[in-house]
Amino acid sequence: MEDIRLPHSGRGNGTVPVSHAPDGAATVVEIKGGLLSSFHVYGLIDTPGRLEQGRMLLSPTHAFGVHRVRAVVPREYTHLAVKRGSTGSAFPSWRIGFRDSGSLPGLVTGAEGGHPDVLRYTGGRTTLTLEVDKGVAVLTHRSPEGGDGTVLRRCDGPFRGAVEVPGPGLIEVDCLARWSVALG
Repeated sequence: MEDIRLPHSGRGNGTVPVSHAPDGAATVVEIKGGLLSSFHVYGLIDTPGRLEQGRMLLSPTHAFGVHRVRAVVPREYTHLAVKRGSTGSAFPSWRIGFRDSGSLPGLVTGAEGGHPDVLRYTGGRTTLTLEVDKGVAVLTHRSPEGGDGTVLRRCDGPFRGAVEVPGPGLIEVDCLARWSVALG
């Protein structure tokens, strides 16, 4: 996974303004927690006329420890809200950064990991093979602009099987166990 620069940091609860990608591209957030850090990350709409917490983008188990994790940030969110989880340290440390989804390396033959990630696929309709060691995995396909997602597959590991990808876009892999995807 090619790392994103992480200029925002904090301890415990906090709010970070989203640096959305220009030209309609999707915005990808990368988060790294400190050792024994556990927190929830929510989208947040915070404008002069509106304050509303959105959906959870990452849960505490995703950010527990020192691994970097990624998710797509929907355009409607102006900020991310970091909230301390019920486990882990009393004041979890975290670092956050944003990038344009177009700058992510493309998925050409396959990818693997052990934490949530976002993969950029530029080809046409295809089938990929998903493998998961254990736990739950959810593959979601989003347009290249990061719009509403379609769940391609939700499975409990161990799992190995074919998943249909409708065409170009972003594939969010939400999984804490070892996972891999292979095209073709």
